[in-house]
Amino acid sequence: MMMTQHLTSSDSLRDDGPLSAADGLLSRRFRLWRGPDGRRQVFSVYGVEDAPDYPDAVAMAVRTVGGRRVAMWSGPAGAKARAAARAAGAQEIHLRIVPEIESGSLAPL
Repeated sequence: MMMTQHLTSSDSLRDDGPLSAADGLLSRRFRLWRGPDGRRQVFSVYGVEDAPDYPDAVAMAVRTVGGRRVAMWSGPAGAKARAAARAAGAQEIHLRIVPEIESGSLAPL
């Protein structure tokens, strides 16, 4: 069972910018977040009502504050994520598919 979490400014998950500044489509569709271990993770970006119900995904309700994305809530994707996003005043839901086996850091080859 996936746990939900209301995030605070002291949490170490932070927005690390768009996936690619060179491609406008990619920068709107994918976002990098840096975890407490320093590794970057790629999340798909959706409008609150457009986020799919992937069973093996971590969802974050995200609001833009001062030009930066701020995670307001995290938990399972689906109806619970959409309800949490609406309650938090979030504009987006960011989804990350959780791999069966940890894939390691996102480093250039």
